[in-house]
Amino acid sequence: MKRLAQLGKDSVVYGLGTILGRSVSFLMLPIYTKIFGPTIYGVIEMMVVVLGLMSAFIVMGTDSAQSFFFFERKKEGEVGQRAIVTAVVQWLLIWGAIVIGIGLVLAGHINSWFFNDRLGFWYFVVAFAGGMMTILLQQGIEVFRLLMRPWSYVAINLLVSVLTAGFVLGFTVGLDWGIFGYFSGVALAAGVGAITSWVWLRKYLVPLKFEFAWWPRILRFGAPLLPAALALYVMSSSDRWFIQKWWGEDWVGIYAVGAKFGLIMALGVQTFRKAWWPIALDAMHSDDGPQTFRMIAQLFIGLGVASAVYVGYLAPSLIQWFSAPGFEAADDVVAVLAWQALFYGFFLIGSAGIWKMEKTYLNSILMVSASILNLALNAYLIPIYGVVGAASATAISYFLWTAVSVIVSERLWRVGIPIWLILLQISSGVILTGWLIAGNAGSVTRALVVHIFVAAAVLSAFNKETLKNLKARLGWKQ
Repeated sequence: MKRLAQLGKDSVVYGLGTILGRSVSFLMLPIYTKIFGPTIYGVIEMMVVVLGLMSAFIVMGTDSAQSFFFFERKKEGEVGQRAIVTAVVQWLLIWGAIVIGIGLVLAGHINSWFFNDRLGFWYFVVAFAGGMMTILLQQGIEVFRLLMRPWSYVAINLLVSVLTAGFVLGFTVGLDWGIFGYFSGVALAAGVGAITSWVWLRKYLVPLKFEFAWWPRILRFGAPLLPAALALYVMSSSDRWFIQKWWGEDWVGIYAVGAKFGLIMALGVQTFRKAWWPIALDAMHSDDGPQTFRMIAQLFIGLGVASAVYVGYLAPSLIQWFSAPGFEAADDVVAVLAWQALFYGFFLIGSAGIWKMEKTYLNSILMVSASILNLALNAYLIPIYGVVGAASATAISYFLWTAVSVIVSERLWRVGIPIWLILLQISSGVILTGWLIAGNAGSVTRALVVHIFVAAAVLSAFNKETLKNLKARLGWKQ
């Protein structure tokens, strides 16, 4: 199938680029943990949480609106698509300046609430500027993805990863600026990346031609997603609030390191999402769309469950090799958060009907409900189980959000996703992960059980339809 081939080709490119970019971050992790320690690393993580909230209010769902209307205006070519992109950039610049201004006015309160009055005003100026640069950078590289230009996307991401490492080291170690140096390095790297990406995309941006007429339609599509974005923010970040309250900044830092290693799983998921979404949008408007979604659903879950279990198996060794002493408790966090990444990735498959029927308000209802559940689970599990409770609350919330989204989506647009097979794959993988965390078996037994399960999970990913297409692509006889 043409789409499967396109997905495979783009996934290889995105995967290679993501691995290169993330490898820079992983190589820097031992250095960062040694420079800052758990407490200061926890402060940095809390600033990331604050910037995430600010970004959600600035973007207002315009990234999703851009994706949808970009393909809707495909027949108009570059002229129609340029108007969409320009309108979104103008929104981000104007509305973003307002939101950042409000944030700086409230900086004193934010400093008191989240940082125990540890940071000065200019820390917030630099951090917020870096957040704005990151938003513009992400919006630019998203256009590369919509244009199906994965190499440009990869090049920008790799450039920013390398520059971030260089600037942060230079400012924190060379100039001894501490946390301020970290925020400055991130902001400067994001700024260079944003400028570079928009220079490459200058054909799709006419900054002096105001496209305000597009704002109402973009916001009608995107604004209903703001509650969804805020809910996603809560599900992704509220665990840090509860950990800080009940266990302190040291454990926020330990949890943050575990979440960074959880990015090993997220790396594959993000690669898939980048390659899949343009193909999914095209499939939604094609007769063979349900067939495509069924095939990809089984393939994704089979390979994803195998990967999640294997990441959990490797977690203790990864923490030992790539972090400084004091972060050993993060290994269980890695094992659990691998499942959160899997469920998040499957949402783009399971929610197809919601997008196809333009019922984006349903995303907000589902995600707000999931975020409320997430807060309740955090409040209950974190005081008792600490960082493992936090990771579990996040994974459970994402699973239920995705599961209900699949049910709703199937009612709107029947795809025929093999739900019972998927539930069997997930439940068996979760049970095995719990067994690994319990650690009651010897290393040989663990290795044998894990590798047998991984092989079985991979085999379960391929249905007859997928195998037939692969054989055709490889030139094998039927």
